[in-house]
Amino acid sequence: MTRKLLIVALLLITGVLVFSINLDGDEAPYHSFDGRIFGTRYKVQYQAHKQLGLPPSQLKQKVENELQRIDQIASSWKADSEISRFNRSSARDDFRLSKELSEIIALSEEVKACTDGAFDIHYRGKDIDVSAIAKGYAVDRICDYLGEELHIDAYLVDIGGEIKAKGENAKGKPWTVAIYIPPSHAHVKGPHVELSDTSIATSGQYFKPDHIKASGAGHGISNDLLSCSVIHPSNATADALATALFVMGSEAGLAWAKEHAIRAIFLKTDGTISETSGETSD
Repeated sequence: MTRKLLIVALLLITGVLVFSINLDGDEAPYHSFDGRIFGTRYKVQYQAHKQLGLPPSQLKQKVENELQRIDQIASSWKADSEISRFNRSSARDDFRLSKELSEIIALSEEVKACTDGAFDIHYRGKDIDVSAIAKGYAVDRICDYLGEELHIDAYLVDIGGEIKAKGENAKGKPWTVAIYIPPSHAHVKGPHVELSDTSIATSGQYFKPDHIKASGAGHGISNDLLSCSVIHPSNATADALATALFVMGSEAGLAWAKEHAIRAIFLKTDGTISETSGETSD
């Protein structure tokens, strides 16, 4: 049996699923796993290096443990989550926030300040809801685990369309993602974005109408946008900014993104697409 046939036979026998393998043993295989979290789906793709020592099933369990831990901190739908207990607390100044929730709140306040309140986690008075930033924060945490702790050089993490990638895919090319186009605009050719050491987050209302609220008003947003996507190294920042720019609408959002050198893609209800480069104009 030739070496190539032997390798194929071994793969069939063991049932190991890989995206690519180098016959000379120089290239590590790519693996993929997925599941559900935050009421949506997640997917992780990565290239396993020789020193990893962690099979895909164990890595999936560790990732899911971390995602569930963040969900237990940030979910407004769980009565026993940290944020729900904080919202019910009558002595919030004495409430001991976790490091994670403190970081989420601090970043949220930064984005609120720089967008003149277009992004705001406060609602119903003093209560907070971090749904518009939690998925992006979780993406960053999982990527930190893969890259900094496990030293994985190539991966893509996707939680409900909030995506961060590093390195190259199994074909040796940049990770490429497509911005979602709803069926109502199937005639529109959506843009594709290459991701390498950066991330993308999209805000839109095609799945949950009126779930994005105007700051301080409590009612849904009605403007000329179907969605807004932001490309940024921090997925939590991209997540929050995508919401803020969607709230602003295409004209004000486009102007803000240009002024602040943020790369953003605006899909309007008339099917037109506007983009900013993320570079300063000088």
